[in-house]
Amino acid sequence: MTVAVYNAAAQKGMLLHDHGRAGRSSFDPPLTGKNGTQARDNAGTMAGNMHQQERQLVMAFMDQSTAVSSPLHLIPFPKQCQREPGTLRFAALPPRIQAPSDDPALHEALAQVISLISAGPSVGLGAKPNTIPLIRLTLVPSFPHPQGYQLHISAAAVAIEAKTHVGLFYALQTLIQIARQYGRTWPCLHIFDTPDYDRRGFYHDVSRGKVPTLETLIWLVKQLAAIKINEFQLYIENVFQFSGHPDFYADTTPLTPAEIREIDALCRRYHIDFVASLTSLGHFDKILRLPRYRHLAEIEPAELRSRGIKTWSDDPWTLCVTDAASKALISELYAEFLPNFSSPTFNICCDESWDLGLGRSADAAKAKGIGRLYVDWVHFCAELAGRHGKRSQFWGDIILNHPELIDQLPKDATLLEWGYAGDHPFDEHGKLFSESGRPFYVCPGTSTWQSLGGRWDNATANLRNAAHAGLKHGAAGLLNADWGDYGHQQALAVSLLPMAYGAAVAWNVQQDSADQHAVSAGLHLLADRTGLLSAAVCEMGNVYQSITQTPLPNASLDFKLMREPWHETEFLNQAKAHVLEEQYRRVNTIGRHFELPGDALDADQRLARQELALTRDQILYTLTRTMARLDFFANRASHQPEPERQIHFLQLLKDRYRQLWLQRNKRSRLEDILAIFDQRIEEHRRFTDAAKA
Repeated sequence: MTVAVYNAAAQKGMLLHDHGRAGRSSFDPPLTGKNGTQARDNAGTMAGNMHQQERQLVMAFMDQSTAVSSPLHLIPFPKQCQREPGTLRFAALPPRIQAPSDDPALHEALAQVISLISAGPSVGLGAKPNTIPLIRLTLVPSFPHPQGYQLHISAAAVAIEAKTHVGLFYALQTLIQIARQYGRTWPCLHIFDTPDYDRRGFYHDVSRGKVPTLETLIWLVKQLAAIKINEFQLYIENVFQFSGHPDFYADTTPLTPAEIREIDALCRRYHIDFVASLTSLGHFDKILRLPRYRHLAEIEPAELRSRGIKTWSDDPWTLCVTDAASKALISELYAEFLPNFSSPTFNICCDESWDLGLGRSADAAKAKGIGRLYVDWVHFCAELAGRHGKRSQFWGDIILNHPELIDQLPKDATLLEWGYAGDHPFDEHGKLFSESGRPFYVCPGTSTWQSLGGRWDNATANLRNAAHAGLKHGAAGLLNADWGDYGHQQALAVSLLPMAYGAAVAWNVQQDSADQHAVSAGLHLLADRTGLLSAAVCEMGNVYQSITQTPLPNASLDFKLMREPWHETEFLNQAKAHVLEEQYRRVNTIGRHFELPGDALDADQRLARQELALTRDQILYTLTRTMARLDFFANRASHQPEPERQIHFLQLLKDRYRQLWLQRNKRSRLEDILAIFDQRIEEHRRFTDAAKA
């Protein structure tokens, strides 16, 4: 384990990465001379002492977390949970099981419970057959909710009742979490649990850079099932392997029909509705940039700029809805895409078509209005989806500009009310959609995109706000979006805690403590029995608000600063210069917890910790580079201190990033992110050349 050593007197901007030497920080500033030698000796001694102290702390926390009197760490937390006197103790023999025999998901979950019991500390030398605890699952048709369950742990047995197999499955997810926390000695308790939202979804972007491998998607589906998520969507623009359009995905690595069907089958097994999602109007730039399809665009960006209109992309953005060839293309795509999904629901997207009516469809927009033009296109897509047996969802942002037309939308389509600020007006928009009589979801997000370590406080405020407002106005579901804007640089591990918090508040709105759920998510998703790692993730996820003078919309300043060229100052001028050193020290200190030993980590848990350590190192590099840039502009220095060391460090960081990307994802757009590291390396190289001149 590495231990942070920070010397404020050392030159800012110097980051060294030493993977091999014990007792050294991942980031030691260069220390030279007599004082430097003494500092390194002291650092080595301190590292050894802290190493032993932290191991003792970890063991103390682990002992406390497994004690039967310790607080329950469940995610989502049940609606009603009553502790009762006594404990249920499992001996060496496995428990007796009574369960429906025709559901493989139930038996898989039961096997996991038994495995966790077996891995727990021993409570005796054995047990007589008549003392072996019983785990009994019973279907009770009169139970009030199809997804709810009742779970009772007594000193002799575990009794689970539910109306459906879904409820039994969710009860077992709760039991798995109890077994993971308490091993072979469980507290006696009674749980009665039903969800606030019948539809609890996770929406994962696979189109802006990262295309996950099949193995990653399988792992993700299992994590979603474990926290009672029952809707899953992948955001697809051009990353599906359409047989008639190979140029769509020539610059990426697409998902194949076979992979989609395998995920679909897995989701059905775990009672998750795998909903198809395909861009159908705006966000068409990756396709419209291609010569074969460019003629389908609404308008060229150059034309918009000539009118003084700011564009979102250097490529055409939106399909021309008045072009019959656009309809033909969408029809062809739906016909190949939708049969791979068994879900009766399809998200046609149709969001952010901000240039609709400004180009080739301008005459139609003038005649009927842009709003009507949009509603007509939604009807076209929804009717087309209906021919494939699908009901439609679509993002609700455009129709909010034309609220008078809400009642003209397809009556069975579900509006997706999205927004990602902590104070987004879910209450106002939810009231509007509710009064229209149209079904709608609230759609907050993980707040991890355009960030390095996420934006934890914004994410939890946004998710909590959406959950409460949606429940107030009768939303049909909560869909937690995990976007990947600008190359999807953030690691999947950064999204795990806000993903879990979204699942928690979608199930039980009243239990909305972010701190409590972070600890629970850390235990069940990251094998963190101490709470230290999850606290570090949350604190690292709040760097964005500590270092910026004015919060950026939908982004973190550290993300922008890492990408900003050395001599540009748009984002540099927004940094709080006086807090950067303290934030560096703090991130370096808490970052140790990503390398603390975990008990019985599996490969995915180890990978998540490696991703968090890489995230930490990107943040530390960005903070140090930012301090060096501020010194450069303040002193008009002509050089950087020791740029060759920076080059060496960045090359190591780039290599780690490449390795971890490929462990989770197909190659897809990896080079886009590696190019950012190359740009920073080239900067340092120019300073090296200047110093030698």
